[in-house]
Parts: sequence; C-alpha cells; structure tokens
Amino acid sequence: MNSTESLMAELSRVLWQQRALIEVLQYRLEVQQLMMAAGRDQRLPLAVEEVELTLADIRHLEDLRDRVVRDAAVSLGLPADATLTQICARVEAPWDFVLGDHQTNLLMLVNDAEEIAGRNRELAQRGLEDSRTLFRQISGDVPVSAYGRSGSRTSTLALPPSLLDRDA
Repeated sequence: MNSTESLMAELSRVLWQQRALIEVLQYRLEVQQLMMAAGRDQRLPLAVEEVELTLADIRHLEDLRDRVVRDAAVSLGLPADATLTQICARVEAPWDFVLGDHQTNLLMLVNDAEEIAGRNRELAQRGLEDSRTLFRQISGDVPVSAYGRSGSRTSTLALPPSLLDRDA
C-alpha cells in the first residue's frame, strides 16, 4: 500500500469515527430532549454533561481529521487547505466513492443533530418561560390561567395566591 493509499485509509477511518460520534451525539441529544419533555429535571444535568463530553470528543477528532485531510491533500498535489470535495475529485476509485459517501452521510448526520439540538433549545426556552410565568403567578403579578373547554388558555384566577394552614 503506497503512502496515498494509506492516507486515504486513515482518512476513511477518521471519517467513520466522526460519523459514529455524531450518531452518539444524536442519541444523547434525544435523551436530553426526552428528559426535558417528561419533566425529569433531576437527571438533566447528567444528560447535558454527556452531550458536552461528546462534543469535546468530536472537536478532538476534528483536529485529527484536519491533519489527515491536510496530509492527504498535499500527497495528491492539492493545497494544504483543500476540502474533502476537492480530495474526492482528485483521488482514484474506490476512494472517490468511499470519501464521497462519508461526506454525504456526515452532512446528513450533522443536519439531523442540529435539528434535534434546535428542538432542545425550544423546549428549554419554553420551560424557562413557563417557570417565569409560574413565579409571577405565585407572586401575584399575573392571573393564573388554565385551559378552558375550547382548549384555549383562559384566566381562571385574578386573585393573588393564598397560603394554606395545613395544620388547621
């Protein structure tokens, strides 16, 4: 196996690792999403930490990928800052197909992960807004609302909350 062949094999291996890590990230984002949706706040910090650890692993692997892409580009006579697309266009079969497949799948995985992360941000924002509303209701700053017969939110109480003496 010549030097270019071994670089292509190394690049393919690194891209497989990236794909696997992004799939792990998707899973952990989905777990985080399920916890938020279910109101399982006590374990949410652990889910957030797992997402952050996976992102750190992806960043570390991205550094390795950058080095391998640079080395592969130079070995093919391309500029050191060549893209994976440029490498795919220059390399011979079967590597053009293999690297192109990696690129296509990585783009899909990243897009899916970004969509999940976006939904998680929306859930977190909604939870924050609900918490703020609850605190305002408890302090008597806004009327308490509930869902009416038609399914829309209605104001049910305009009175400040009262403390109950449970010992009486």
